[in-house]
Amino acid sequence: MDKHENRSYIKWGITIFLTAAAILLFYYFIFHINEVKLLYHSLVKIFSPILIGCLIAYLISPIINFLERIIYEKILKNKTISEKNKKRIRTVTILLSMFFLSYLIYAFFALVIPELRKSLENISEQLTTYINNLEAWVNDVLRNRPQFNGVINDIIDEMTLKINEWIDGSLTDTLLGLMPQINDLIKALTSGVVSILTILLNTLVGIIISFYLLYGKENFAGQAKKIVYALAKKETANSFIHNMRFINKTFLGFIVGKIADSIIIGFLCFILTSIIGTPYPILISVIVGVTNVIPFFGPYIGAIPSAFLVLMVDPLECLYFVIMIILLQQFDGNILGPKILGNATGISGFWVIFAITLFGGILGIPGMIIGVPLFAVIYSAIKAMIRSNLDDKQMPKHTEDYIKVDYIDENNQFMQIPPDEVREIVTRRRYGLRKLQYKIEPVEEAAGEQEEKEAEKASKETDKK
Repeated sequence: MDKHENRSYIKWGITIFLTAAAILLFYYFIFHINEVKLLYHSLVKIFSPILIGCLIAYLISPIINFLERIIYEKILKNKTISEKNKKRIRTVTILLSMFFLSYLIYAFFALVIPELRKSLENISEQLTTYINNLEAWVNDVLRNRPQFNGVINDIIDEMTLKINEWIDGSLTDTLLGLMPQINDLIKALTSGVVSILTILLNTLVGIIISFYLLYGKENFAGQAKKIVYALAKKETANSFIHNMRFINKTFLGFIVGKIADSIIIGFLCFILTSIIGTPYPILISVIVGVTNVIPFFGPYIGAIPSAFLVLMVDPLECLYFVIMIILLQQFDGNILGPKILGNATGISGFWVIFAITLFGGILGIPGMIIGVPLFAVIYSAIKAMIRSNLDDKQMPKHTEDYIKVDYIDENNQFMQIPPDEVREIVTRRRYGLRKLQYKIEPVEEAAGEQEEKEAEKASKETDKK
């Protein structure tokens, strides 16, 4: 038995083993889903610092690339420098990037948190007044519709009564009723404090990990490529690395662009709400800006509670706020968003909604944020596979070429025939019956096919010259 046959048997043995292992894992996954979920949460808990570090490094990496490009091209004029100085420059850019982001986060919370606290305290103090204002406004609107007055007033009176009871002492009674369960309450509070401390510790460790990842990111990338080329064929490895670059470009372009877009929308919302006199402008702007990170549904998720908050203070001001939000979101969706994001995802509006609904249902809020770029990667992979198969069959790749097609013959000629004749034509072709008696008119060439043929003709003429 020669060496080649030995390798063949080894490959077959590994394939059979992996297939059997995959079947067993699939069986275990289906019938032990709770254990799988528990294992998943345990692994996430263990690797949380590493995951946080990778996320921080991933988001800071574009800033470091930008700073280093300025240093090398503008300051050093592309001069040759030693590896030692390159490492010093990398250390400086990492520290500057982290300091810059830390300062931005600190400045944001230092500005927003006091205002949020004042807004929430004011809402709590004026809640009864707001309910009375809302009741008076409803009565004024429905004054000429007595058939609705009774029902609306009963609802508002019931809501007001419950709120007043809660403020006057219902909360105290509820706490007294919880006295037998005070131990469980203390345990829950202790668990919450421990969870917060764990998150802070994981974040601190993640920052340290991100520093090392950023410091040697080229080395880590080189090691990953070396492993890919060692384990896969050269063409497969090339394709894999190309796809990973596309995934990185799609995710980074979308996430960074969406964060920048949401910050701008938050500032614009604050300026506009301050101009039109909307109450609690900082609180509302923070809500609108944060929820705007979620594609498509985000503006509505933020606008609904904000509009209700304004409605309790001044119903007419709520109308102005709703009009302002609609105009702001139109500006974001049609001008600002496309300008910042460009064609980062390359998918239509329908697939955006589909991706948000699907991944939001699976992963919750994080799924709604990463669902669009993740689905864009899947969509691009399927699109590339379809294009490859069409190339193998020597058929056009443009969707426009297939819109009016009813039938394609053995010469790849696109035909348009009456719908009631398609079944008979396909049946005759399948069973090799006598020649078709129908006169089939070819479909006019679509724009995509015409462009391809013109490009091929121009290329041939160039070759001849």
